[in-house]
Amino acid sequence: MSLIDPRLPLASVLRAQLARVRERARTTGASAPAGVADATAATLPQRIQAIDPADPDRRRKAVRIYLESELAREFGTGVLNDPAFPQMVDAVQQQMQEDAQTAAAVQALGDLLLDRGST
Repeated sequence: MSLIDPRLPLASVLRAQLARVRERARTTGASAPAGVADATAATLPQRIQAIDPADPDRRRKAVRIYLESELAREFGTGVLNDPAFPQMVDAVQQQMQEDAQTAAAVQALGDLLLDRGST
């Protein structure tokens, strides 16, 4: 997998990578039924609430759940079935942590997700 150049907008890099994933899913018939993306987003709060409050890695896990949900919403739920999807999400999260400004935003997002998930 290629590294994400921090000078390029993250969304454009994701679109390029996921276009290949989407094409592969389309040609193999791996797309999910209509409405699954909505169901994926609807389960977001429950999935975040299910993270153990004592888990020291819960902020990262909450952000990952959010990322997976947003990527599925943006590019279609077929990406969830691609065996390379988890590694791609790992790479995206790693790249986000390597940029100080983005890492701070991710930390704030994680806190927000966890605060909303607990109410």
